[in-house]
Amino acid sequence: MDQGKSEQRAGEFASRYRVWLLAQAKNLCRNTTDAEDLVQDTLLRFIQTFGQVEALPNERSCEAWLVTTLSHRFYDQCRRQRVQAQGAKDPHLSNEVVEAPGSDSRPVYDTLTDEQFSEALQTLSPKMRATFELHAAGKKYQDIARSLDIPVGTVSKRLHDARARLREFLLRHIHSGVN
Repeated sequence: MDQGKSEQRAGEFASRYRVWLLAQAKNLCRNTTDAEDLVQDTLLRFIQTFGQVEALPNERSCEAWLVTTLSHRFYDQCRRQRVQAQGAKDPHLSNEVVEAPGSDSRPVYDTLTDEQFSEALQTLSPKMRATFELHAAGKKYQDIARSLDIPVGTVSKRLHDARARLREFLLRHIHSGVN
């Protein structure tokens, strides 16, 4: 096995999926700078993980790995920001924590835990949740429609409704916990 060729193959695959992954990251972050940082970190991890193997797994497995890693890195980033914000509010820790610049403009949903998001997902109907999860996994509207045997317009409507319900539930949950 030639390590240089393996790294090159992994790098080429990562380059092909960069734009697609960036779109996924922007959906999560709603901030281009954070999304680009997440994508760079995810692609670097991909190359480090698969740059040593003789052959890459199949394309679907690689896509799933990228989306899963991106999501996990996003949640890690949210947790870090939450810890920093909580530390800044604690008078005993305020001298030890450096607040990130621009943290006042941080979106409210950055304070969500994985459990709160999972609870919000459970409020969706099974059809809406299935559609939302396929889209969150990076599937295009046409692929979701084919997979669920529904029209593309139905996919669009379900995703719109799912986002609205999730936003409503999560904002209610966040505001009830903020004092």
